[in-house]
Amino acid sequence: MDFKSKVVLNDEDYIIKIINSDYEDILQQLCERCSDYFQIERDDCPSINEGYEILNMLPPDKKYSDKFVFGVFNKKSYLVGVVDIVKDYPVKGEYMLGLMLIDPIERGRGLGKKLHHFLIEWSINLEADKLRIGVVEKNYKAYEFWKSRGYEEVKRTKLKHGNKENNVIVMNYLI
Repeated sequence: MDFKSKVVLNDEDYIIKIINSDYEDILQQLCERCSDYFQIERDDCPSINEGYEILNMLPPDKKYSDKFVFGVFNKKSYLVGVVDIVKDYPVKGEYMLGLMLIDPIERGRGLGKKLHHFLIEWSINLEADKLRIGVVEKNYKAYEFWKSRGYEEVKRTKLKHGNKENNVIVMNYLI
């Protein structure tokens, strides 16, 4: 699927496009710059295969045609963000945000809000009725971000990543 969109933030254009394995190396570099997220999630740095995993991991019973990985590029064509989303998971009409990472140098400027607005519009065009995200309980900033966007807690669960088990807050946004 060839897709490209643009968001404007403070008179600066960002290009959003679907990325694939051709972008694995620069995605890996973004993960390494966002190591603070991985410290919260797993008390460790991103794995040496993190870029590959983001591009290729699927939930049970899903196909690659259900998965979209959006890269966010600044005006210098530098990858500054990534969004991993799976359609119709866990149920039809519900789109699961597996990950949204923004480069630390871009945080706090409103890019996350712009990306979220883009995701809503994009999801509506694909007839989604709900967005879903799981937030690690210790990721207070992320929780506050999603809550301020209108997400509501639907349940709490535990998820294991490697040797670490996290309490995860599952939140939904009704479109």
